[in-house]
This record gives sequence, structure tokens and C-alpha cells, in this order.
Amino acid sequence: MSSDNDSPPDGNVVSGSLKEDKSTEKRRAIQSIMKDTTLTDLERRLRIQTLMDGSSNSNANASAQISGSGGMVRSLLGSANGDSSSDVPMANAASSSEQRAVVACVHYERKCNVIAPCCGVEFGCRVCHDDDTGSSACGPMDRFAVKEIVCKECNTRQPCATNKCVNEECGVTFAEYHCVKCNIWMALKREPFHCEECGFCRVGGQENYRHCSICSMCINVSVYDTHNCMKDKYKNNCPVCREDMFSSRQSPQDLPCGHCIHAHCFRNLASFDYRCPICKKTVVSRQSMAAAWTARARDIELQPMPDDLQRTVSIICNDCEVKSDNLDWHFLGVQCPGCSSFNTVVADMSNGNNTST
Repeated sequence: MSSDNDSPPDGNVVSGSLKEDKSTEKRRAIQSIMKDTTLTDLERRLRIQTLMDGSSNSNANASAQISGSGGMVRSLLGSANGDSSSDVPMANAASSSEQRAVVACVHYERKCNVIAPCCGVEFGCRVCHDDDTGSSACGPMDRFAVKEIVCKECNTRQPCATNKCVNEECGVTFAEYHCVKCNIWMALKREPFHCEECGFCRVGGQENYRHCSICSMCINVSVYDTHNCMKDKYKNNCPVCREDMFSSRQSPQDLPCGHCIHAHCFRNLASFDYRCPICKKTVVSRQSMAAAWTARARDIELQPMPDDLQRTVSIICNDCEVKSDNLDWHFLGVQCPGCSSFNTVVADMSNGNNTST
């Protein structure tokens, strides 16, 4: 019998026997909960709390019972790991009634949570913090300022510069990959690596990327020799969603014009526009647009403008940047005589008598 049993030494024998049976039964139930791999850490804690509460629903009573039975819980936690005599330290773990329910992290595979340096609240990761509406007043969490983490297995709060729980009775490894500079723990399947030039970790395999000092970004080796260099182009915000691209978890998309945009923003943009949102150049190949431009030229030929709407215009082509004069205006567009693009803007318009309108 554990020395943490609260039975009075001089109590009635029958009463003591009943209490002993209940304690043994409760011990087995908690061991079963701890060994259930289908439960999350939060679900395990909640079930153990319910078991310790008994029939009472009072938060205050639950807190008192868990605090008073802390020794038994510590012993059972050790028993679930194969050591019935272990006593897992719980000094750094708040009682269940006081502890904030931490939403399971869906961004990284890890066995620790982080303490946000801005608000002191426990989160699964910095992205969980930034996505949480309750922490919106803090702004984005500074990953480099994190000082403490909490083990999800034993709830021990500890310094962040480790990939193994400091609790000797636990000793769980938090993740397959750990970067002490970025305070990140994650699985190796995403092939993370730390880039000194970028200043933080990226994914995709270090052998597949090469850092460009002009663009200030790691570029895939398959396109490195042909990519369009532009000074610090990745340090600008995405022109569509206006979010940072340099440290974004979303992959960037290089456009033929040299500008870049989030890949998912590009897919959304391409569904209704074929131009760069910054310089207005066509973002798909000229070969891909050739059929569409040929079809539009044919439509214009089949639908001549009525005499009262005929105009002569000067245009500037967004693609070849050449200005052309004395072209017939049409509501479907004006084709550039140089590159055949319809990606043009009217610079000047005159009526049939060549007088300014």
C-alpha cells in the first residue's frame, strides 16, 4: 500500500478495508486511462479529474480532492510507465481546476507545449498562439523569445533548451527534430533544416535548397541558376493577402516578371486574372495565352464597333512596355501590334476626327 494513502491509522478495520478496495479500484482505473493510446493528453487529464471528483461537480471540491490525492496520482503515473514505486514530480503542474485547457496542436508533431513569452499562457506552438482569438492583443509570438516549455506527458514545466524532458521519471523525447535557436520541435518527415542566412528553420531538405544573398531566400536548386533575382523581393508582403512572405509557413510563388506571391494566393488570383498584381505583366507563358488572344482577335473582327463608337487610341502594352498609336478601340480590348498581347491599357483616345476627347 502506498504511503500516500490517506486512511487514518486507528480507523475501523472494515472501513479501512473498504477504502483500500476503492483505492485499488481507482488506481487500476487511472492506470487504464493512462495506457489508453486513443486518448489525447487533455482527455486523459479530464478523465482522471472526473474519476478523482467522484460524484461531486464542484470545481473547488475537485481541486481539493486532486490536491489531496496528488501522491496517489503521482504514483499511478509512474505505474503506468512500468514502475509502481516511482513518484513523478508534479510541483510544476497546476491543479486541473486551475490549468488552462490547451488545444491540441495540429501544426507540429511534438510532445511539448510552449509558454508564450508575451502573455505567459501555454500553447501547442507559436501558430496556435497566433490563431487563438484570445491572444490577438499580443500580436504574433516571437519564437526566439520563448524561455519555457511544458512536457505533454508529465506536465513538467522546464527551460526550452532541451529536446528531452528534464523529469528523470519521464525523460520523453519531444520530437525527432529540435532547433535550439528557433525553439522548434517537429517531425523529420518534413525535412526541416536551419538556414543561418535566413535566420530560422525551413522545410524541404537542406540538400534541395541554396540560399540567394540577393533575394534573401533559400531557392530550390532545380531553378536556382535560372531564377529571377531581385533585391530582397521575399522580404515584401504578399500583394494579395498583405501577409509577410519571408517568414511565412506558406510557400512563395515566383512570377515571370520577378515579383513573388504566396502560392495559394496565386492559385486564387489565376482563377480570374492572368496579370501580376504589382506590375500587371502576364504571369502565364505567352504560349499558354496565344489561343485565348487569337480567339479574342477573331471575336473583335466579327463584332466591329458601330460608327458612333469608333475611336482611335494610343496604348501601352503591359507585357512588352511598348507604346503604340493610331489603333482602333474595341470594348473587348486593343491588341498590341508588337507582341500580340491583349494585356494593354489605353493611354490616349480620340474620336473619328482625331480630336482629343
